[in-house]
Amino acid sequence: MSSKRIVRHLDRLLLDPNNYRFIDRPEYSKVPDHQLDDTRVQQRTLNFLLGKNNSNVKDLISSFTTNGFLDIDQIQVKAVGDKYVVLEGNRRTATLKYLWNEFKEGNDVGKLSEADFKSINIVEIIDEDPVQHLISMGLHHISGKKRWNAVNEAQLINDLIIEYGKSEEEVCDSLGITKQKLRKNRRTLFLIDQYKRSDFGDQFEANRFTIFETIISSPVMKNWIAWDDNNYVATNTTNIERLFSWISETEEIDKDEDGIERSSLKEPIISQYRQIKELAEFINDDQAVKRMEESRSIAEGYSYSDAIGENRLKNALNSIKSEVNVAFNFSEHLTQDDYLEVERLKVKLDRLIPSSEARIVINDKLMSSYFATISNHFDNAFIHSYRKLNKIKVKNLSKVNIFAGGNNMGKTSLLEAFYLLSQLNDLNAFLGLEKYRGKFQNDFNAKWIDKNFIDAIEIEGSFNSVETSLYLSKETTEENIEKSGYLNTINAEAKVKESTLNSSIHLYGNKEAELRFSKSQILCPATFTSPYRYNHVLLKKAHAYAIEEKYFDRVIDFIREHLDNSIQKIEMINVEGESRFMVTSSAINEVIDITKYGEGLQRVFEIALLMVYSKNGIICIDEIDSAIHKTLLIEFTKFIQQTADTFNVQVFLSTHSKECIDAFIKNQYHNEHLTAYALTDEDGHIKCKYIDGSRLEQLVESINFDIR
Repeated sequence: MSSKRIVRHLDRLLLDPNNYRFIDRPEYSKVPDHQLDDTRVQQRTLNFLLGKNNSNVKDLISSFTTNGFLDIDQIQVKAVGDKYVVLEGNRRTATLKYLWNEFKEGNDVGKLSEADFKSINIVEIIDEDPVQHLISMGLHHISGKKRWNAVNEAQLINDLIIEYGKSEEEVCDSLGITKQKLRKNRRTLFLIDQYKRSDFGDQFEANRFTIFETIISSPVMKNWIAWDDNNYVATNTTNIERLFSWISETEEIDKDEDGIERSSLKEPIISQYRQIKELAEFINDDQAVKRMEESRSIAEGYSYSDAIGENRLKNALNSIKSEVNVAFNFSEHLTQDDYLEVERLKVKLDRLIPSSEARIVINDKLMSSYFATISNHFDNAFIHSYRKLNKIKVKNLSKVNIFAGGNNMGKTSLLEAFYLLSQLNDLNAFLGLEKYRGKFQNDFNAKWIDKNFIDAIEIEGSFNSVETSLYLSKETTEENIEKSGYLNTINAEAKVKESTLNSSIHLYGNKEAELRFSKSQILCPATFTSPYRYNHVLLKKAHAYAIEEKYFDRVIDFIREHLDNSIQKIEMINVEGESRFMVTSSAINEVIDITKYGEGLQRVFEIALLMVYSKNGIICIDEIDSAIHKTLLIEFTKFIQQTADTFNVQVFLSTHSKECIDAFIKNQYHNEHLTAYALTDEDGHIKCKYIDGSRLEQLVESINFDIR
């Protein structure tokens, strides 16, 4: 390849429509040599180079009109017929053509004269070597000061390898770049090409290169899209399409109130490369990703992710470890205020440490039981005050305790009282009940609790032959706390033998509540189930526990024998990122969600699992007969009693069905371990009367006695 300097009129210079500056444009297509002189091609190329309102060449316009055209950087050309296509210097040539038109129209072009346009010094490249030409441009625009955007750089590098057969080493040596940069650019370019072929490809813009570069630079994201480094392609087509939809505008079709379909464009979930780094932190958390898609907010997904929470916890614990060492090294400088702050921190840290006694999972968290072994559950209880219950004695409690009565007689409240007392000073139990009482889907509402907590709660009882009590009250705290948005404080005081356990929760209307305690314990595990309350998280834990206890098959056998003999198995299966109970049946060709079955089957399934999960504790079953057909009651009540014996569970249940009470008697399973209670209204005051199982059996058999 050789060159020579020549002088030619500006009109004989053709702009290069195949310039690397254009390849990232959606409308770009390669122009063959015989069309280079086409007026439309040249005008389009000129418009590309100048930009809107000459935005791309304003610096050159200012320089040329002020200083004239300085032949410092050579314009390189090659001959095409009797004209010359510009190889290097297209932006300068475009600027001169713009100013030439301005001159011909009589506009001021500064120091430029007509001679400057008619006699352009150029360098003609003879026997052009395309490879050398590309390398020359690369040195100018990749390694040099006049950088192209990243897409153009990547395309040139790839062309040298693909079109001209250069090795990675040769390209790196020629352009003065590292192999790491070369490979990253190529991966990014191929990912962009895959995006361009997708449904969203027409949305690509060069300024989004960094988003794709960040994706392909993240080991986590590369693994998620199953990137093939040999063929430079994402092989997980499902995930890559999802990812492309997140970085693109998407069209959604909705129906208005008249049923007419309307389309609307949704903004991309991800619009900045930094968000890719956030996404990588929870991309393998299906629930968090689903939350992000539903909310169209990466922040929602990030905050929802358990993986993020676990990582932040580890970082926090590492920071605590490090900073505690610093505090010890300089402890001689501690002041009285510092001691108070340390004490406050100690209270918080104590909450992270469960008792060394029997550790059990309850209420979705780790909690310690006061008793290592439980041989005797509740013997009796005295409810001083709880909702509409006042000064009610419940005596002679047995293994299974049935509370009957009409509507609004306090049956549910009575079950809640036993549940609360079993959980001592664990205020999460109280908050959980309030959440369901208020019909809140997520967390409780502090303002609602403050408004509806009117009277103090006071409950006493005998558990495992030990006297215990619980007192909950609402009052304004005297602690030095943040008062902005402060509503009130709920205090809990629980006593077991000589031990006193205190806890409190500060309620705020403008932020999360603050739960405080030095030690929290429970009497025993406890679960509360109602046809109007569903806790999917708790049921998942109960399912896992039933399998661990090797009792889950027994539950399925009962369902198969008494409800649906076509059912083969019930499994926990991940469905679109969510764990669901799925049923395999010989009567249906596909696996279906358990919610497609009747409420009776679902109710039996839930109660059975929670019975097992309440091992060595209590279970409170509200309206046990709800959705369960009377023909199943005898067998199901017997199953409950058998399971209670197997796992040492005390049962508290409510009903207003005579058939349900009769079923417990007629199932002939240890009626001596059964006690029934009737709640009645006497002059506006609720009374609780009991009859033991043996006497109840006699009365039912002899006179069809109705305790209700």
